[in-house]
Amino acid sequence: MRRGGFALVAVILIGVGLAWAHDPLRDLPAPTSAGEAWNVIRLSMGNIETCLETNQPGEVAIHVANCSRAIRFLQGQAKVEGKGALVGQLEELYYSGDAIITGARQKEDAVGKAKAALAAHRAALKAVMGQYGLAQLSAEVYACPMHPLERSLDAKGTCPKCGMALIRRRIPASTTYEKPGAPSMKLMARTDRPLQVGRDAKVTLRLTKNDGTPVARGELLTMHTQKIHLLIVDASLGDYHHEHPGDGEGAGEYVFAFTPKRPGAYRVFADVVPAGTGVQEYVVADIAGEGKGNSIEDRQERLSCEIDGMRFDLRLAGPVRAGSVVEGQLVVSGRDGKPFKSLEPVMGAFAHVVAFNEDRRTVLHVHPEGPEVTDASARGGSVLRFKLYAPVAGFYRLYAQTQISGEARFAPFNLTVLSADDRRAAP
Repeated sequence: MRRGGFALVAVILIGVGLAWAHDPLRDLPAPTSAGEAWNVIRLSMGNIETCLETNQPGEVAIHVANCSRAIRFLQGQAKVEGKGALVGQLEELYYSGDAIITGARQKEDAVGKAKAALAAHRAALKAVMGQYGLAQLSAEVYACPMHPLERSLDAKGTCPKCGMALIRRRIPASTTYEKPGAPSMKLMARTDRPLQVGRDAKVTLRLTKNDGTPVARGELLTMHTQKIHLLIVDASLGDYHHEHPGDGEGAGEYVFAFTPKRPGAYRVFADVVPAGTGVQEYVVADIAGEGKGNSIEDRQERLSCEIDGMRFDLRLAGPVRAGSVVEGQLVVSGRDGKPFKSLEPVMGAFAHVVAFNEDRRTVLHVHPEGPEVTDASARGGSVLRFKLYAPVAGFYRLYAQTQISGEARFAPFNLTVLSADDRRAAP
């Protein structure tokens, strides 16, 4: 997910010596003005609430830390300005944040205890907010898409390094799972011929804003090396394709070709991030096909598979319940049965996992832990660690996409996610 979804933790176990890519959650720079400090506090407080609402207390500490740094900045300013009473209020606010972290780390009712501490923190925050003007409290920070540490409070500013227009900065709520935003766009699909099993078809997609305005590629952010990820699957969840479309002839049109292996219609989930919001969205369209689509045929739990003599195992630390984080590993073994460490980068990672729920509305896009892989010659494996978060219960078909010797491989798995109150052990 950063990303959205089931999060084979937002990104990958990588070879030694590679640098971490900029992470707007983990390496947020220190504020340089009161407006920027309040922007960090406002966004981080909202993220704390989001993490508690989605049962991710482990993500809370970093947002409290971001607030703490901003509070110390404001406190330094208050000292210079001789505002002793405000300095004291900020000190109280600073330490009330510690109680949120303490609550979030409890073994029993971590969410409830963190929420109680958050309420007290909110009260202290309200007292401090009265000392600042609306312009400071509601300030937005704008950053460069290419150089995210270059930032300004000016919405019309440009990057001093590359000259690009700045976009409004977001602070992600979680490194594991963020619920996709409500679609601000619509997707329509047409083909040069009805889909037929085994026959190549050209598909033209039209991506528009909700008001009908076409969406240009430049209005989308690059995520995992691509502006648009198309996650395509049939009704049986048995034939999955991951495509990146080229530009079509008309405004907002994008084209790709694929060969369906199953009859009936296919559903396309366009995984995109509008530059204006920085919030991931899934925009959906159906592609008509000949014949009746098959229902889901195989629901048996299956966390291992073999492809061309290679073995792929999905190992989970415990049962998966909706709304909870579970640690896991994708383990790859070669034809000789030994650990396979020659996975090639694909879209900036050594693996991508996509999971489709049987409701055909919930889709998860996941990456292993670690930095983005920028060196095409790098190789990874055999164990890729991740965290799994499924927002709803039910049957999921998962596909782990890897690349070996220039060829993509899709390893399928079956997983049943239990409801939050189901106390059964893992199958």
